[in-house]
Amino acid sequence: MNNLVLLFFLNNVLATLIIGGRFFFKSDKTFKYFGIALLLDAVAFTIWSIGIALKPVNLETYVTYGVVFFIASLVFFLIASAQDFSVKNRQIIIWLGVIVGAVVLYLRAFVYSSVPSFSQQGFFFFNPNAIVQMLYIFALVMATVPAIDAVASKFRLPYYNNLFKFGFLAQVAGGIVLLTSNVANPDTTALNVAGWIISLSYLALLTTFGIGKKAWI
Repeated sequence: MNNLVLLFFLNNVLATLIIGGRFFFKSDKTFKYFGIALLLDAVAFTIWSIGIALKPVNLETYVTYGVVFFIASLVFFLIASAQDFSVKNRQIIIWLGVIVGAVVLYLRAFVYSSVPSFSQQGFFFFNPNAIVQMLYIFALVMATVPAIDAVASKFRLPYYNNLFKFGFLAQVAGGIVLLTSNVANPDTTALNVAGWIISLSYLALLTTFGIGKKAWI
């Protein structure tokens, strides 16, 4: 195992936990639901980190449990983006999100199995089936981008608005790189660059919105 890989996942746990907690305790519902989504991501990354550290025979089980929380987080990102909608439209969006999330989870768990594994260099790969990979990417973009825009719009100063928006968009782009990487043809340079972009952007988000106070004034 590459220790930097485990450190990367633990860094994601810490960042999503602290930033998510900060948003969760805000009274604004858009912030609160966005915070819940990040906290669910923290649980997913924790489970994946345990699997990566232990490298158990049933690694697929750890990955699947993490996926449950990951998909749940996408539903809450969707809920966060719909808070300014009418009650009826918000309910439609929420139910669509729940149904689509359940379908993706069912396909991932029972129809199109994944084969998570490690490369010779110690990099971890989720290796989802191509159909599931496509569904992940569509769901990730369609759930998170509107939520990121909805939350960013609530920060009045352009600096914080743009930092939040581009910081989390970098997370989405990096996530897509990780999802589309395959152990059969690993590009270690791309993975390293994506990992550093994700980590550094999380550092900026963590210090500004998780620990810092100026953005909230």
